[in-house]
Amino acid sequence: MDSKNSGKVYKVRNMKIDLVYLWVNGSDEKWLAKKNAALAKTGKPLAQSASSKNRWRDCDELKYSLRSVEKYASWVNHIYIVTDEQVPVWLDLNNPKISIIDHKQIIPNEILPLFHSNAIEVFLWKIPNLSEYFLYSTDDMFFGKEINPSFFFDENGNPIVILKERWRSFKNLDDYSQVNSRLFMINTARTIKYAYKKLSKKYHLAYKHSIEPIRRSYMEDNFKDLENDILLTTVTPFREVNNIQRIILPIFDNAKRRNTIVLNWRTSDKRIVYNNEKDDAFRKMYHTLLWFFATITGFIKYDCYDKQWRLLHFLKKYQPATFAINDFSPDKSIFELAADFFKDMFPNKSDFEI
Repeated sequence: MDSKNSGKVYKVRNMKIDLVYLWVNGSDEKWLAKKNAALAKTGKPLAQSASSKNRWRDCDELKYSLRSVEKYASWVNHIYIVTDEQVPVWLDLNNPKISIIDHKQIIPNEILPLFHSNAIEVFLWKIPNLSEYFLYSTDDMFFGKEINPSFFFDENGNPIVILKERWRSFKNLDDYSQVNSRLFMINTARTIKYAYKKLSKKYHLAYKHSIEPIRRSYMEDNFKDLENDILLTTVTPFREVNNIQRIILPIFDNAKRRNTIVLNWRTSDKRIVYNNEKDDAFRKMYHTLLWFFATITGFIKYDCYDKQWRLLHFLKKYQPATFAINDFSPDKSIFELAADFFKDMFPNKSDFEI
């Protein structure tokens, strides 16, 4: 490796990279009373997926996610857990590597309380002492193998963000679907159209539940660019059909040429870079056929896996770099069903536990 490239790799490996989680204990009586009071004030119908109990269900996923950090990403500098007046009972608050951040510390009091991630996460850049470089994760996302910082940030310190291809229609930009169980997909589709209206650029993408690298200054810059629309549409107590989905942030960064978007799978050590300027139906068809062939022949590699169908089978088969439970079952938690798997994969208490 030449000295120039060696210096760039050294820079990535020696960044201070923090990790930020959102976490909630949906069975806490004080929090439940606050949530139910807010629900009573809404005065309008919400999608079932916006108010179902499983959205706030806590099965100690965070405990095992932190174990995955300690096992596979010990280079993480500091961990911030963003909560609403709550603390996990098993968390060691004396660990100097952990900080609890209450919503009141980063979100204006007049718009609290908030009960969905779309609204909360746009304020993460306000976390006191947060590093310029950080990873954002929900509590059901995990590291699946040893990962270096260069997995998340390039040699210039810009994020490498995992998304997935999805062909989009850019007709009827102001066509609004009704609230239903597919609220997340509606939010994403509207956000893609919103980005097109703002940027005049088409992005045939969809969100992928993955640990996301972020530059704090970029997030602040995007928030200020979009602040009026975000405060009007997205900072709502519960998920609503008009919310702008977080996919807007990496899209804006990509349009400003300050990140790289990659797909969640590959067939070699080289990642598949998404380029909206070269995006067309032929490229999408080629990638679909390549994915199918690679899956059949066993050449497929996953940087992120988040599908629920036969989740444990495919986690064991593919051993992805990162993965997410993406638990939206209205019945028993998928995490509970997978308890033995997590105990086998992360059997040892971390230094973050009492």
